[in-house]
Formats: sequence, structure tokens, C-alpha cells
Amino acid sequence: MYDWNALWHQREACRAGFDAGHHDANELADALQARLIHPAASIGDVAVYEDAERYLLAGHSDGLQLLEVMKHGLFDITLRFVSEDEGQDLPLPYVEIHVDNLATEEQAVWRGEARLDDDGHIWIGKRTLDEDVLPALPFDELSFTDNAEFREALARVWHEDLPQLRPLIEAWFRHGDAGIADEEPAAHYGDAARVQQICDRYAEIVRREQAVLSRLFSDDELRLIAGVIGSVEFDSAASCRGVWLAVEARIIEDELDQHHQVDGEALLARMKTLSYAQEVALIEALSPLPE
Repeated sequence: MYDWNALWHQREACRAGFDAGHHDANELADALQARLIHPAASIGDVAVYEDAERYLLAGHSDGLQLLEVMKHGLFDITLRFVSEDEGQDLPLPYVEIHVDNLATEEQAVWRGEARLDDDGHIWIGKRTLDEDVLPALPFDELSFTDNAEFREALARVWHEDLPQLRPLIEAWFRHGDAGIADEEPAAHYGDAARVQQICDRYAEIVRREQAVLSRLFSDDELRLIAGVIGSVEFDSAASCRGVWLAVEARIIEDELDQHHQVDGEALLARMKTLSYAQEVALIEALSPLPE
């Protein structure tokens, strides 16, 4: 489910020494009163235990150490600007904030219509971007909705990530759903240094999205998706959208979900929530290397 070793290193400051009377990280179930779900394969690996509310990671670093990770803290928040009809009863365009927590198996979505008023102010739901005021965003269906860490993360998305969508939203209202490409010539991206800057930013976006995807899909699910991606030609940027359609077709035709022993319906439901950037990151990660 997760890259446990990466989680272990990311939260090094939260680890604590642990004396269980022995040094085998795989033999702590009784001491921790938790179930071993991922044994440590080597001395440099971590063993993972689980109880109802948390994961406990045990590993060696200057002695046996323990990392406690609460399940309600393992959420991912995805911000999307939606300009194409996806079957929602909401005028286009709109902004979507999707929350997913694989550990607690919870998902929730908030959507707010995007509007441009006569004074040029962008509205998202009942707030303008210029106000910089976080709306209620209740997410009442989530068990961790009142968790301070979750609320702080939502605030960062609204105050820091959402304003970055301003040029995209303004462009949509200038050109409508016909798209910018129909009315403007291809952009000139400048000299080699500018092109390299764009490439570096693209690589960083892909890297960050791939880190999210590694927690969203299991290894078997990724193998299934990779098998589909390997047979599809993504010959344009637009063709990268809607990867789930290709996966769905192969599940129906070839029963790939049974072959890989995954829940096809659940897999497709998660794939439908992916942003365009996440779909591109998925294609980049799983496409076969050129010969």
C-alpha cells in the first residue's frame, strides 16, 4: 500500500527508541499488541505493524526504533480545475478538492463552481480568490474532518495551491471550452535555459505526483495499469487524459482484474479521480522504456 521505507525516512524526527528485550523488528507483535503486516526483509528494511487506529514501523538506526503513524494522518488532497463535462450536476468550469485516505478507506470530494464577475474577480463557490478566506469545506463524512493536521493541509491547498490556478481559470473565461490552442499560435518558449527550466519543473511535478500515486495504487494494480499503458500510444498531450477508459476496456475484454487479482471496480473508481497531472505521471512511470 505504502512505500514504508520512504515513510520511515521522511519522518525520522518522529521516531523513538524502543527496548523490547530483543532486537528483531519482526518479533514485536506481542510487545506492540499489533498485527505484523509487512515483515522487514533485511536489517535496512522496516517491519510494519497495524492496529485499529495506527501503523507502527520498527527498524534499526542506532538501535531499535519505532515510528507511530496515525491512519487518519495518511490522507492525500488533490486540487483539480475541471473544464470538461464529467457527469457532475454542476456548471462548467468548477474546482474540485478530492480527499483520499487509503489507510482508513475513506474518500470525499468538494466542488465549487468557478465564475468571473463583471469586475474581473474570480469566484470559487461563495468566495473570491481575492478574499483569501477559506470556506467551510465541511467534509463531514470523513472521520478525521476535525483533525488539526487535515484542516491545516486544506488551508494550504486553498491559500497556496488554488491561487496558482488563476491563469488557467482566466484563460478559460477568455476563450471558453473551445480552448486556447484554437485561437493562439504555438507559444515560443525562449532560449535553451528557459526550455531547461520548463523541463525541470515538469520533472518535479511528475516526481511529486508519482509519490502520491505510489500510495494510491497497490503493486498488483500498478502492474495491471502498466500492461494497459504499454499497449497504448500517447501521441499527443490531450491523449493522456482518461487512462481509466483504456483500463476499463481491457478489464472488460481480457478480465485483467481477475488475472492480477485486484478489485477492478475499486481500481476504476480511483482512476477516475486522477487529475491530468497525475495521469501524465502515471504514464511516465509505467510506460515501457524505448528500445
